[in-house]
Amino acid sequence: MATIFILNFPNYYCSYFLLGLNRIARLKFSPREEFAHLNNKPFLVIEYQGKVAVIENDDPTGVDTKSYAHADLYFATNKLLVGGDYNLPKVNALYPHYPIDNSWYYLSLFGQKGIINLGPKEILRQWYTLIRRPEFINKPYIPPTGNYVFFSGSIWKKEPRTNRKRVDYIRACQQNPLIQFEGGMVSRMDGDPCGISPEFINKKYPAKEFARKSSRSIIGFNNPAVLDAVSWRLAEYWNYGTFVISFPFKIELPTEPEHGRHIHYIQEGDDFAKVISFIMQNEDYREKISRGGKHYFEQNCLPEIQAKRIVAMLGTK
Repeated sequence: MATIFILNFPNYYCSYFLLGLNRIARLKFSPREEFAHLNNKPFLVIEYQGKVAVIENDDPTGVDTKSYAHADLYFATNKLLVGGDYNLPKVNALYPHYPIDNSWYYLSLFGQKGIINLGPKEILRQWYTLIRRPEFINKPYIPPTGNYVFFSGSIWKKEPRTNRKRVDYIRACQQNPLIQFEGGMVSRMDGDPCGISPEFINKKYPAKEFARKSSRSIIGFNNPAVLDAVSWRLAEYWNYGTFVISFPFKIELPTEPEHGRHIHYIQEGDDFAKVISFIMQNEDYREKISRGGKHYFEQNCLPEIQAKRIVAMLGTK
């Protein structure tokens, strides 16, 4: 089995890729000073056969130029289609993924050196965040049945457009007699609803409960996230075999999901009511898209599939 060196302390955003890499290689933690500025951030830096790859899992705030200069390849979860330095020649897109529980492996790989370099408080904080995430299981496909729909989304003070699209979806779900809806927008810590009516605001769900309810939802909304980033819930929905509604992506994916095969795209929030009714009344179409999304996930998004792609691309440099 090949050895892959981990060159920084990644935070929990990178847990999916750590799982994938650990499935295809032996991981050895060997931190380097030139990547120390990425410690405890949503970046994973690896070395394979003398070549270095940076895996960025952050919101699309721009390429980290310091690590880019040292890297042979740079992978970004949110490689904006229109976005300056994300078009640099070494930058590559990633498939969707989501944080998972690999808390005990995190401790075994980073624990002792992490305590020395980051301090016990920060290592335990990351461990505690990880252990509350759902364990990764490649779910067997089961055609969606019933009429339960779940959605819970954050309110972002600087993202009114994102908030509006989420509220439009919640309103359409609440008003549709064909579905049993649960969820809403999550109250902010500062109490500011950002102009959102109380009828659309609900409680915050713990990560594992959120995952459990999402897995039961017959429809999933791939809501726009901060700065047009892809939502973590997209890969989760596909893994669960959920029918996914989405606005067109503002980020690049290595393989574009096809409308009517893997996903159902809409253009405006006003489309939700009509589309939701159509989905609920057309079982064959509902199963076609949910099965297609699950196929897309298994072909492209599994942890080991993504890890193999990164390593293969790095090996050709």
